[in-house]
Amino acid sequence: MSDRAKLSHSLDQDEQAILLKYFPKGLCAFDLEMTGLSAVFDKIIEIAAVKLTAQGELETFHSLINPLIPIPENTKKYHGLENDDLRDAATLKKPLRDFLDFFGNTPLIAHNAIFDTSFIIIGMNQFNMSPSLSDVYDSCKLARYVYKAKKTRPESFKLNDLAEFFQYSFEHHQAMEDAFLALKITAQCLLEMAKNDDEANLKSICFSNKLNSYKDINSYIVPQKFSEMKNWIATREEFELKYKGGSFKGEFRPVKPISLLTLPHGLVLYALCQKTNQNKYFKLKKIQQIRELKKN
Repeated sequence: MSDRAKLSHSLDQDEQAILLKYFPKGLCAFDLEMTGLSAVFDKIIEIAAVKLTAQGELETFHSLINPLIPIPENTKKYHGLENDDLRDAATLKKPLRDFLDFFGNTPLIAHNAIFDTSFIIIGMNQFNMSPSLSDVYDSCKLARYVYKAKKTRPESFKLNDLAEFFQYSFEHHQAMEDAFLALKITAQCLLEMAKNDDEANLKSICFSNKLNSYKDINSYIVPQKFSEMKNWIATREEFELKYKGGSFKGEFRPVKPISLLTLPHGLVLYALCQKTNQNKYFKLKKIQQIRELKKN
């Protein structure tokens, strides 16, 4: 759109000052592109990050990664990467080690951070890397907190709608662009809070997790009885599950899978529950049974 300013890969004085007020040790915004959304099945193909240091300097990190598996056709429309683009790229171990060294113990922020963090955790476990002490924050949660109740607000809290709201022009699903946008959105939200004298604690608003709070790799092995779930998640095919808990305890309910997440307490299926039309988190250890969706 002609009236949207191209996303600046820099911060103005106010943005820098407000970020360092809330994050005096600095802040690192990052984004991943992956072959899918489930870290136990899918692979990272791009890492990008922009770090604001405690001294007010901006540093960037970027790496393409060879996933060693075919990139699914249905994901290429999002990131635009082909296996040929990554043929000569390093495999995950070195880029991930370099990325961990890049941010150290600096606080992290990402948009819908739980998805990206899942991949970082699986990678750290896979290569036996020492966990960072970084706190992870979510720019989507922050934007929702600041703007959800306002009369003038974004259409949704997805990155592209927030870019439209703040009148930034950017290339969505290009990792470096997404990382810079997450940082700019964070700054703008904090400036809005300051304007309204809102001194809420960020940990109560947009904290996601700590990187050292996760279990070991054995906690993220999918039980054999759920092996069919991999294909259903990959194709977003609806199926039915029986769950120990919730409003439909012990009953089969139809769900549309979105992702299998690695969370501190173990594996969690993130899916649209068709009975409530809401996205829900289902702990794998509480799923009693799964089956194909019965066709009428």
